[in-house]
Amino acid sequence: MKKLSDLISKPAFVAATAQKFGYVLGVELSSDFKKLSGIIVVDEESEVEARIDVSDVTVGRDAVFLKSEPTFIEAQHFSSPIGKIVFDKDACSLGRVKDVYLKSSKVVAICTEKLCFLPKNISVSSDSAIFLFGKKPSRKPFDFQNASLQPERLVQITATPSAAVPYRVSAQGRSLIGKIATRDILGLNNELIIKEHEVITQKKLNEAKKHNKLNILFYNCK
Repeated sequence: MKKLSDLISKPAFVAATAQKFGYVLGVELSSDFKKLSGIIVVDEESEVEARIDVSDVTVGRDAVFLKSEPTFIEAQHFSSPIGKIVFDKDACSLGRVKDVYLKSSKVVAICTEKLCFLPKNISVSSDSAIFLFGKKPSRKPFDFQNASLQPERLVQITATPSAAVPYRVSAQGRSLIGKIATRDILGLNNELIIKEHEVITQKKLNEAKKHNKLNILFYNCK
């Protein structure tokens, strides 16, 4: 069993040539969110995105192998629940989707910070929200075979000033790609460069570096 978030930022290699193509920018689920249908890879030099069907990909622990060199077809839109706000039939928020758990390419659970649910619990979804009108979802963590994959509780640790240790964010910051900004990030002239709840892409990462806001972004994303 694996988490959808674990696929983000994995390096992508062409299996036939062992050449590095780029990295995984995002993932695509089927329209009903029941299975993984493809991945979105991006070329490191051109930053052009391409969608690769899941049948043409081998996903390993440390990398992704592509069966052949992708044809650059820019990915205009891909279906992923990550970051979407979830509501019940009474219009009460159930949090935002933090992660999706997969067994092979089948979706086992979709989890927010408050609960887990199955694709069959979804009544309707859009680019910004998911409505749960069907069978009541579980408010307890699913009984995963591997306990280490159970949805973690949200824990916030605030260090005292004397114990605080500065953290140097790497110049590359690749680990931030695919995460979601938890607040607006303003540039050097107070212009908005990254919106709250926006998915961090390579372009947004470059913008944060340009405005020397990488450290702020690092501590304000999930």
